[in-house]
Amino acid sequence: MASDQEWTVQLEVPAESRHLHIVRLTAAGAAAEAGLSAEEVEDVKIAIDELCSVYIAATSGQERITLRFEASSDSLAIEATAPAKGDLIVDDLARTILDATVDTLAVGPDAPSGGFRVLKHRRVL
Repeated sequence: MASDQEWTVQLEVPAESRHLHIVRLTAAGAAAEAGLSAEEVEDVKIAIDELCSVYIAATSGQERITLRFEASSDSLAIEATAPAKGDLIVDDLARTILDATVDTLAVGPDAPSGGFRVLKHRRVL
């Protein structure tokens, strides 16, 4: 079921691998609420896991990660602010995974917040 409402949810957790399950669950819930299909929800979970892992690697777990989930009439955007320490480095494997799972990707200086921003459009059937 597609949602036509626009809304925003923000999540902040310690930038530690042990909290990734919370981020994945939140991403899955946000994607489902935004009207994405089951396959698209899985894509969002995979992408957010990759990006948060990159974020955690850049910070050595010494920070918090703040994620903003924004639903529109046809998509879900997920954005994280830049880490205070370290640069976000997306290696070739992660880039391949991300390119296969999201429609738009911006990382580091290309992202509005300096962190990352992904966009997943709801497939129209």
